[in-house]
Amino acid sequence: HPARAVENLQAPSARAQNARMRPPSELPPHLRNQPFTVAEARTAGVGRRRTRARDLVSPCYGVRATAATPDSLLKRVHALTAMTGAIVSHLSAAVLWGFPLPQALENLAVIHLTSRPGQRAVRHKNVVGHQQALKPEEIVAGVRVTCTSPLRTWFDLAGILGLDDLVIAGDFLLRRRNPLTTIHELDAFLAGKQGRAGYRRAMQARSLIRADTDSPKETELRLLLIRHGLPEPAINVPMFDETGGWILDPDLAYEEEKIAVQYDGGHHASPAQRRSDIFRDENARDAGWRVVVLTQWHLTPPGPGMEPAAVTRVRTALMERGWTPGPGPKPGQRHRARPQAHRSDTNGR
Repeated sequence: HPARAVENLQAPSARAQNARMRPPSELPPHLRNQPFTVAEARTAGVGRRRTRARDLVSPCYGVRATAATPDSLLKRVHALTAMTGAIVSHLSAAVLWGFPLPQALENLAVIHLTSRPGQRAVRHKNVVGHQQALKPEEIVAGVRVTCTSPLRTWFDLAGILGLDDLVIAGDFLLRRRNPLTTIHELDAFLAGKQGRAGYRRAMQARSLIRADTDSPKETELRLLLIRHGLPEPAINVPMFDETGGWILDPDLAYEEEKIAVQYDGGHHASPAQRRSDIFRDENARDAGWRVVVLTQWHLTPPGPGMEPAAVTRVRTALMERGWTPGPGPKPGQRHRARPQAHRSDTNGR
């Protein structure tokens, strides 16, 4: 009968549709909240059809993860390293360690993986595969991934970042709070890298790296001032009043001229922080310091070839306190104005 024939033809399709509409079976607990390989699933008794269900995604060949899992870098590299056995390195390791990076490089879709000699470099969509020898101390095994050490990661960035960004990353290694290494460890590490790719750029950056910074903007501002011929300021040196009481640790300071340079980022815009900053600056001025407060606007040149306002303001403050560039200063050399006989003192000091 024609109607019965049509019914028989439609039945398998309807059954398949109903099967697709049924929620997939629960995964074993140890596979639910992290990427897993197809082999791990089979060992746990999960069939092939279940690993192909629509609630799972495949970050890379042979690996599955729940579609609801956030696509964070850590989860992506965990999936990739579970399959390849490679080590997270370069920019990807830098992100995991928290290195400050140029905004264009912070959220790259590609992942950098390093394979040891004798293993093939990883070839996969959105993966940059490297092959290089790593010493045991250059590898750090975490709970979920294995990546290059902070020092090795910074050294690998020498082939990727510009000089200023590499210095900023180097200052981050030696930051004041929770540093990732010491200046002696950095120098010892670099001594063993002579002749390696990236060594010359790393040594260029090393000459400009300073310890005890608090933020990337401090480094950016310091490099900006030096590049425009101003003396190098001290970093986070404590300031005291006449009684020996602590006032603050200015971001940058010229102690001889008693000039404090403060960089105020976005968090300084809150009312509470603003009141704190005003109180801070008043105490510094009462102690005889001149305070120069700068923001991102002051660091950005107003036009091509024009000097940033930060440089102009700091130079003006220095010269008002008796500093002068002098003829042909060497980098970082300080020059002071000679006292002039019978100079009028319009300020009555």
